[in-house]
Amino acid sequence: MKKLISTGLAAILTVSMLTAAASAADSTSVQFDFSQSDSGFVPIFADYPNTEGVEEFYEFRHSWGEVPIPGAGNGLFISGNNHSDDLFMGYVKMLDGFAPARTYRFTVSFKLATDVEGGLVGVGGSPGESVAVKCGVTSARPTTVPVDNGAFSYHRMNIDTGRQSNGGKDMMVVGDMAKTENNRPGEYEFKEFHAELDAAADIRGEVYLIIATDSGFEATTSYYLDDITVSWTDTEQPAVTRGQAVQMLFDTADRAHANPGNCTFHDVAEDAPYAEAVAWAQQNGYVNGYGDKRFGPEDSMTVEQAMVMIYRFFGSPSADLSRLDGLECSAWAREAMAWTMANGFLRSSEAILPQSAISMEDLTYSLSQIVVAT
Repeated sequence: MKKLISTGLAAILTVSMLTAAASAADSTSVQFDFSQSDSGFVPIFADYPNTEGVEEFYEFRHSWGEVPIPGAGNGLFISGNNHSDDLFMGYVKMLDGFAPARTYRFTVSFKLATDVEGGLVGVGGSPGESVAVKCGVTSARPTTVPVDNGAFSYHRMNIDTGRQSNGGKDMMVVGDMAKTENNRPGEYEFKEFHAELDAAADIRGEVYLIIATDSGFEATTSYYLDDITVSWTDTEQPAVTRGQAVQMLFDTADRAHANPGNCTFHDVAEDAPYAEAVAWAQQNGYVNGYGDKRFGPEDSMTVEQAMVMIYRFFGSPSADLSRLDGLECSAWAREAMAWTMANGFLRSSEAILPQSAISMEDLTYSLSQIVVAT
């Protein structure tokens, strides 16, 4: 058996961040001033052709070093030349130590050093106002994937960042690149940005901070990031809906690509946050809905429904039904319940009530036990 999610999850969740001053287990905030290092922030570029060697043509650069503002110290530098009418670039940082699958309200503040004057005219748009600054916190690790667009293939983000001046499900627009003051042409100045957003940790207790620009200006954009602060508070934990449960399985499986437009459930909108996950689960036979072309994405996920989903994820193997003696469950869920119980997907320390709503804590535990056969 090849493990997709480590069964030593509890040990992973106790490890504090090695590159940050604190973790969510013992703090409610973390700060990065980049005085000593890049603090583990990783650069990312997207929305450019998927062609070998094209990165040189787009003049991608990134580094950790001195910010060209007196007394500013060190920061993160990034630069790129937009040749495709759209260029996304920024930095990603993983934060850990959160409660698995728990939703938090994050407040992010940071400084961005820009040398772009406001009110200028450029190809495709202004070099200041047409370059949106975006921020997000997401449970999915931001990365790029090749996406075909007619005869061409492009590097696209795997999360919903929106496009240029519009935000998306996973990132919000917090401003633009234009300097606040225009009395020092050619010199860098800091702009301060703030964002407040809700995000759930993944089943490992991890989230990913992403700060980036999304450019409609067709030339070079360069900037520095500094003094990044992330704070968080617990939010009230709602019941697990069927849409959320499928999204959690989708995230556990590393977000395999699916076309939301291929989903045949009438009550799953193509632009719903869980649409791609439901389309993926339906196309692979992990969920069938209610039989009348309804999925019920806002209904509570029951224990037996969740176990059927996991059971089908494993290919519906044979099960010993004797384990179900005295257990009240639906006929269509009997084999799934028997198999998941036998393989440790349900906690044995508590009474199992198949037709009751599954808690976020129990679903997180079940998904953390997933293994995939080679």
